[in-house]
Amino acid sequence: MEEEGASEMTHYYKPGRPGRKKLISLVIRGQTLEFQTYTSLFSGSEIDEGTRLLLEYAEIPQSGEVLDLGCGYGVIGITIAKLNPKLKVYMTDINPLAVKAAKYNARLNGVEDRVVVLQGNLYEPVKDKLFDAIYSNPPLSAGKKIVEEIITGAKQHLKPDGHAEFVLARGHEYYTQKARENYSIVKTRRKKGYILLYLKP
Repeated sequence: MEEEGASEMTHYYKPGRPGRKKLISLVIRGQTLEFQTYTSLFSGSEIDEGTRLLLEYAEIPQSGEVLDLGCGYGVIGITIAKLNPKLKVYMTDINPLAVKAAKYNARLNGVEDRVVVLQGNLYEPVKDKLFDAIYSNPPLSAGKKIVEEIITGAKQHLKPDGHAEFVLARGHEYYTQKARENYSIVKTRRKKGYILLYLKP
């Protein structure tokens, strides 16, 4: 875990009020899940359409370890843990409130024994691990540099046969080009104004 104030020039989190607490539900791929969230968190009032699309089309490993980067209140990682009980899911976020909510939601959905939620900036909390898959709905509001770091940085944290999946609402031409410069396999899928990126080292 990072020391308080460390790397403050490079991460995108700004402390603030938590907002109202809210309970929202998700039905996807035959599973029903519930999430307690706060209105100050990304998509804190309802689940983001990009996140829904990523989960709808996600390729999920049969076993192993996966990462949900910038997990927010835990929708992607917890849903994947629910969809495949053989997976161990790591989740990271810079925001302490998001980490608190994600830990609560892992318990709420009965997957806390297979979910590890860590606070820290981008890949820092899992810098020594390699994953079978990495998923993220990158925070576009953090700016181009952070999003590019999320997409290109996944390569260093994937097993040789692993893959990464991202969903983007805008700027996808730039990020797709950056992906092509860094990955041997780049597949794209356009849905409802979003682009889904599938990448292999």
